[in-house]
Amino acid sequence: MMAIMGTGFGTSMTVGPWGHVTSSFDPGAGAQQRLAEEQWAFEKQKYQNELKQSKAAGTSLSKLINQYNQGWAEAKAANEARYQQGLGIIDQTTGQREADIRSDYAGQRSDIMQQLARTGMGNTTISPTMGLGVEREKQSALNRLADSLQGTKLGWIERREDEYPESDMIVSLINQLGKGSGGQSGSQVYSALGNMRIA
Repeated sequence: MMAIMGTGFGTSMTVGPWGHVTSSFDPGAGAQQRLAEEQWAFEKQKYQNELKQSKAAGTSLSKLINQYNQGWAEAKAANEARYQQGLGIIDQTTGQREADIRSDYAGQRSDIMQQLARTGMGNTTISPTMGLGVEREKQSALNRLADSLQGTKLGWIERREDEYPESDMIVSLINQLGKGSGGQSGSQVYSALGNMRIA
């Protein structure tokens, strides 16, 4: 019984009935070997190209995220400055209103004291009593102003709406690139997301 085996290098071996081995040229085996080598070279090149593209995508995403983070930091600084400016305006307005209240009630007290003096009652017990009444009214007005200030500040805080750069587009882009990249190259794409400032 004879058996014919391809060696994969363009030759084949024939084993005779007594174990005698002869070899002959086999053009089919050589062609298969060349196809296998070409396929391996193609797959290797394809993998190397994908790895380069993934690394390039990771670098580009890192730059994009750095730009986003810079915009985010600038927006945060601008938002905080605007917020503090708003609180400062509230405090300034309230301070002026407080000064006006004190001035108004000081004027009222002065008018009352002058009236009592004109009528000859300036040195009586009525004078301190009237003065205490004006002081109570002034304190009530200041308390109402403080309550108003608190309400205004709370409203300002509750209505605070800070604007930041949109992150949805970058996250979507990273997800798409990550899905198209596997293994280590995919992790390079996803690692860019770790440096992104969202909140």
